[in-house]
Amino acid sequence: MTIKIYNENRLTGQPFFKDLIEYLAEHDEVMLRQIHKDFADVKNMDRQIDSFIAAGLILRSDKRYSLGFHIFKDSDFDWKRIEDKKAEPQRNIYEHPIFIEENSRIEKLLQESNCYPRLTNQTNQVILNFVTSFSYKEYPENTKVTPTLANYFNKVASNLPLTTFEKEIYQMIGDVDPEYALKYMTTFLLKFMRKDIVKNKSDIFVNVLEKYNYIEKISEKEYKCLLEFSEQVIPEQKYDDAKSFIIAQIQQTTAIEPFISLGDKEAIRIN
Repeated sequence: MTIKIYNENRLTGQPFFKDLIEYLAEHDEVMLRQIHKDFADVKNMDRQIDSFIAAGLILRSDKRYSLGFHIFKDSDFDWKRIEDKKAEPQRNIYEHPIFIEENSRIEKLLQESNCYPRLTNQTNQVILNFVTSFSYKEYPENTKVTPTLANYFNKVASNLPLTTFEKEIYQMIGDVDPEYALKYMTTFLLKFMRKDIVKNKSDIFVNVLEKYNYIEKISEKEYKCLLEFSEQVIPEQKYDDAKSFIIAQIQQTTAIEPFISLGDKEAIRIN
């Protein structure tokens, strides 16, 4: 069995952890000396295993080691109840790693599902809303995923591989602080609330918005916005158990256009 990990963290992203869980999935209740024998080249093994145990990812009982989590398979789900179900857009949140049998039907549905990231900032009440693939982090070099500014900031922050398009963005703004970039981007976008065409000098942040097709340059110093201002609110739902999250997430198949929404309208000032 090959295990696919979603919502990876610092521990689950370690190469030895991935090798160890594949090993323990095939070998029940293994003693430490056998692990040392089969992973003789791994440095600081005991320390690494102790950190996995402390996080509840690996279990140790009577000097024997086993997996501390469930690996979801197709047989775990009632397909008559969940097949072909489609839900309204919703931000589903589950903050822990999820372990799924790779190439299973349920993994395929997760890959095909959507998530709806958003970018906020401390300068104003502008919220940038996007749609992207749920698995964009797990398959970061997948060029079929529509690029979004939210994906870029997340991948740079997580040190994930970038697509060719994102590498071009990196040449423009590098690992800029998102808060700093969004201060200028959203202040510029706010001007489109009262004008269809906005005059503005070209700069790197405007150029990035143009490259993502969020704005269009119509003359040397004039732009129009390609994003709609909308009052749509995509609700959030937090989950405490992985299975409920998975069932809800695979129903997120609605594609939406990126849009701009506003928080506290009374607090907005347009320069």
